[in-house]
Amino acid sequence: MNRANVDAVHLGHCWAAAKSGRCEPATKEQVVEALQQHIEPCIHCRPDTELGFLA
Repeated sequence: MNRANVDAVHLGHCWAAAKSGRCEPATKEQVVEALQQHIEPCIHCRPDTELGFLA
């Protein structure tokens, strides 16, 4: 993932991600990597909580 192109990490069922129209699926590993790089988790679907990610 290119940090310059990512504004937040979402879960697949997130309405905010669907509404944006520019989201692509990511693997669990990519999501964890993005969170480790301090890319913000979506405040609506909270992928960090879903994955049990602790920064």
